[in-house]
Amino acid sequence: MGDVAWLVSNVKTNDHQELWNTELASSRMRAGVCISGCLNAGLPVLPLNYRDPSHDPALVFMAKYVPDSNTGQFLDDSGARWAFWLEKVQKLHAKGKQLVIDYTDNHFTNPNIVGDFYRTIRPMVTAMVVPSTRMARHLEGSWDKPLEIIPEPVEVALQPVRRYNGGERIALWFGHNSNLPYLFEFMRTGMKEAPPDRLVILTNHILKDVVQAAANQGPKGLQITLAKWSVETMLKAAAACHYAIVPSNTEDARKNGASPGRLLTSLAMGLPVVATPLESYLPFADYFAQIGSPEATEVMRNPAVHADRIEPAQALIEAQYTVQAIGAQWAAYARRLMSA
Repeated sequence: MGDVAWLVSNVKTNDHQELWNTELASSRMRAGVCISGCLNAGLPVLPLNYRDPSHDPALVFMAKYVPDSNTGQFLDDSGARWAFWLEKVQKLHAKGKQLVIDYTDNHFTNPNIVGDFYRTIRPMVTAMVVPSTRMARHLEGSWDKPLEIIPEPVEVALQPVRRYNGGERIALWFGHNSNLPYLFEFMRTGMKEAPPDRLVILTNHILKDVVQAAANQGPKGLQITLAKWSVETMLKAAAACHYAIVPSNTEDARKNGASPGRLLTSLAMGLPVVATPLESYLPFADYFAQIGSPEATEVMRNPAVHADRIEPAQALIEAQYTVQAIGAQWAAYARRLMSA
């Protein structure tokens, strides 16, 4: 049947295990989960970016292309990644093998180096995987090849419901720093309706001056705790917070096709959630309060009002959104492609 491989940005080694600690959720929760699922299903998977000349994959998945950071901390820094990936894609295409893009942001419309790379390789792409029906719709009329929808799982074990009993209210926000503008806008606007006493921000790249500038435009007296994201840090923070906020923008075509990963993760950690109603969140509308609604203001004032929403949400997560369940979807998809 042949080997499966992944092209993944911003890794320091070729070891699959590194994916479970990467800051890029799109690599951790998609490439990592796919590889785990394939290995569990008995499909052979090559080391990341399949660098050995003897490696000859039948199927290659491409994670989010990230331009070189020029920090020297990752493989292919200093401008090497474009040429390295493009050569692999061209060779794969020449051999008649399959390249599948894991399309988590609407890259084709980006007028920058990322969009340029996607547009360059587009004729050589066999199929695409997207995390949501909204992202699939972004491609209607411009993509006539196979398209698969595979959501992201929840990567944390289910935690006890976090119950608010009065006193200080602490809100949690976590995510890649590309999502910070949505948080900052919420701090300037909707958060002022019922501000928390403290906001915990966990992200991959800490920009203290930028966060402080946003705080200065936010609710008066808001205290901010800023820390680097990791699964361990996130779980520890969730145990001390009373609710999570997940602001976004339903009109932003680059991000509004996101999967419900951060919403479901917040619920899995036992937290009531106030979130922007992205399309992928709507199937879970019973479990969170929509930003801009009176219900959201009520939750921010008293998170206890949503305590009874958590356990039903966690039951759904346990049934359908575990790493094992979503990994099995990826493995079935890979087997189907290689059997075609």
